[in-house]
This record gives sequence, structure tokens and C-alpha cells, in this order.
Amino acid sequence: MDEPVSALDVSVQAQVLNFMQDLQKELNLTYLFISHDLGVVKHMCDRIGIMYNGRYVEEGTKEEIFNSPQHIYTKRLVAAIPDINPKRRQENLNFREQVKHEFSNSYYDYFDENGLAYDLTPVTDTHRVALPEKG
Repeated sequence: MDEPVSALDVSVQAQVLNFMQDLQKELNLTYLFISHDLGVVKHMCDRIGIMYNGRYVEEGTKEEIFNSPQHIYTKRLVAAIPDINPKRRQENLNFREQVKHEFSNSYYDYFDENGLAYDLTPVTDTHRVALPEKG
């Protein structure tokens, strides 16, 4: 499914997504779900692949991607997710500033001289990230 709910009102999105999850459980389905909306991705997906310029930069479980992003592009996407909780405002601001600084100072730790992502390498048994080979 490529952006299946992107053009829908938020309340209709929720209904459609919940219906899709009900169908998934009832019929034991697997979805390939493509979206730019990380809130929807977090709601729908168990495993997530993040792409930049047509190449995977990170792949892992929902928890790994959202709680421990390793690639700078994934970090930038996660940092951009709005959070309406005022108690987390400063924490979110600090994370955004850290990611901005890391992107400015460490671009070539994540992309080659042509601006392409490196090949995926394992971080754990379930988490792979596009980083340069060590050695």
C-alpha cells in the first residue's frame, strides 16, 4: 500500500487504519506499507525500513527505529515528529538541536562522497544501518 490514507481526514484515517489492522488479524495478512507519515507508520508497522534517495539507510523493529535511531536521516525524521506533550518540549528541542549539530558535523559518517548511503550493516540481529565499513 503506497500512502493509502494520506489524502484522508484524520478521523477517517484512523477508521481505515483500524479496519486494516482488523483485516490483518482476521485474515493473517502481511502488508507492505509505504508512507511519509511516521505517526501512521508507528501505528501500523512492526518492522520498518527507512529510505533516503532510493536506498535503505536503516531497517529494524518499530522500537529500534523510534527509540534508538542510528542513521542521521532516521534521527532527523524522528526528531521532526510533533509531540503535543508540553512536559517533553525541552527534551524534544534538545534532541532536535543534537541531531542538527550531528548532521552538520558528521555528514560523511553517513553518506559517501557521492551523497549515497552506505550498505546496510548489522547493529543487532534485528537492526541494520547504512554505515561505512570499519577497518
